[in-house]
Amino acid sequence: MRRLLPLLLLVTLARSAAAAPCDQLPNPIYLQVGDTQLNLMKRLGRALRDNAPKPITLVFVTSGSCTNIQAIYTRVPITGNMQYVPSIAENSAWTPASATLTCTAPTGGVVPDIANSALLNSACTTETPPASVHLQQGPVQAYVMAVPVASSQLAITYEEAYFVFGFGAAGMITPWIDEAQMFIRTVTKSTLLAWGANISVPADKWKGQRFDGSPAVVSALQTSTSPEKAIGILGVEVADGLRNSLRILAFRAKGQRAAYFPDSTSTARDKQNVRDGHYTVWSPTVWMDTVDGSSVPVKADARYVVDLVTGKTVTPAPNFAPLDSVAAVGLVPDCAMGVTRSFEGGPLSIYKPAESCVCKYESLVQSSSCATCSASQPCTSGTCRDGFCEVQ
Repeated sequence: MRRLLPLLLLVTLARSAAAAPCDQLPNPIYLQVGDTQLNLMKRLGRALRDNAPKPITLVFVTSGSCTNIQAIYTRVPITGNMQYVPSIAENSAWTPASATLTCTAPTGGVVPDIANSALLNSACTTETPPASVHLQQGPVQAYVMAVPVASSQLAITYEEAYFVFGFGAAGMITPWIDEAQMFIRTVTKSTLLAWGANISVPADKWKGQRFDGSPAVVSALQTSTSPEKAIGILGVEVADGLRNSLRILAFRAKGQRAAYFPDSTSTARDKQNVRDGHYTVWSPTVWMDTVDGSSVPVKADARYVVDLVTGKTVTPAPNFAPLDSVAAVGLVPDCAMGVTRSFEGGPLSIYKPAESCVCKYESLVQSSSCATCSASQPCTSGTCRDGFCEVQ
């Protein structure tokens, strides 16, 4: 009997630690998103769990953008474990720096209600989206080249990047001549595809160590024993939170005369150079949900989530500000952009959103010089929106 007790105890503990079924969570919406979107999923997931007007549980897995597109285009089910975020009632101490919780997908898997690509779909496939899939462009994400903080490198040019990642050691661009210290992504990932389009190196031709997830690139950079030779590619949403251990390199694009950070300075977080076109390596995120034959969302709550992320007005209004979650993780809402492009790595053109949120966005990420306003203090010019006098 004494031998059986430890075994019974282990079985009991294993059962108690087993992941709960995802379909037993409150109002689950299933997503398949890029791993660069994890920080957004955490913040938005927490806010939506406690969104009193419409509580929603974001239940998600992360994968490459191209894989995500095909998953919703061809209705590939998600199986195995998924992630979600606890509500305040479940864990009041949880923060976006904490780990997500795990649940098990429904028996037989579940087709994602929402899929996300962290770059334009045309970079992954020339296939026309099926009539059952609705696409919306969302916040812009910049992509960066990063080195360990112990590295002395500050910038890289288009030409250098082309030879480093296109030829590896044979490119002879010092100090990046050790392919074991070049940390890249696999060919379905937006980070590699976006950079490939911007430095003219096809995704399957890149030199370096390929990793499936951003965390592996981060770890490789942070633990490198040759920090001067180490370089990796990341989404800025990932890199922004790691500035104490990684340095984002300024990038001089083809035809430019100077290198630029995504932000106005190496320490700022305003994404000014992304917004005005000086920093060119960025993509709009694309959010997809399913519709019926008359273009009506199959799941109204899935469209509610997509609309929140992409900056549309929703009913009922949430009890939180979605723009705050977007800005906090280094993404740029469409309403704060001043440039646009029609294909990955393509030329930039001037862009004016229908309703600007530049003033509000800048107040969240740095500081705003815009005039403030209220019902009792109207704007002398522009439109009063979210307490600021926006230009339009």
